[in-house]
Amino acid sequence: MNKKHYNTAGRQRLAAYLKQTAKMAPQSAEEIYTGLCKLCADDAEGAPGRSSVYRMLAALGDEGEVKKFPVSTGEGGFVYQYVGTKRHCDTHFHLHCLSCGQVTHLECGCSKNIFDHLFSTHGFRVDQGRSILYGICDACAKRGDA
Repeated sequence: MNKKHYNTAGRQRLAAYLKQTAKMAPQSAEEIYTGLCKLCADDAEGAPGRSSVYRMLAALGDEGEVKKFPVSTGEGGFVYQYVGTKRHCDTHFHLHCLSCGQVTHLECGCSKNIFDHLFSTHGFRVDQGRSILYGICDACAKRGDA
């Protein structure tokens, strides 16, 4: 059963914050809540409550506007990144840097070639919505963070 999600003021504030931080490394729900509180500090209505932020992140994830990635440091939990509704994260790999946490969407077309190869040669169907490759990004490698 599909739930109807209302476009409340709190949801609009959360979406605006996520859009502003979309180019940054994905953030935990707690980091998002803290950032949203800072953003809304001067707002008369303030930020939505912590539990509301968690619920809205789950809803935005279900709707495909936010991508949820497992934390790569072994601590458990998840981080979130705004991707919008046009990104189609289920059609490409994601590159997750183990050093800085940045997630890169591999939208150059090579993902499809790999998916097709794995299926045609090995009979393996990749869950494209969960395709994350972990490693070190070029910027971190150049800084010696590898």
